[in-house]
Amino acid sequence: MKRNFWLDVLLFLSGAICIVTGICLDFHLLPQGDFGIRRIVKDIHVYSGYIMAVGIIFHIAWHSGWIKSVTKQLFFKGNHKG
Repeated sequence: MKRNFWLDVLLFLSGAICIVTGICLDFHLLPQGDFGIRRIVKDIHVYSGYIMAVGIIFHIAWHSGWIKSVTKQLFFKGNHKG
């Protein structure tokens, strides 16, 4: 259970960082003349997205049993043999 907590924290933080930096880049909220800051924020945005993607892969892998169980219940509910 502890690994789920830390994975959720990682996903939340990386997602929040990705959202905030994406909004700053899209709405041009950064100083226009300073391309160094824009480059740093863009790099932070990209790498937080990578971290989030890896976290999602772990999240799906760790919950694959639950996903299979729910999928069977949803799609094969009335098709029981026996």
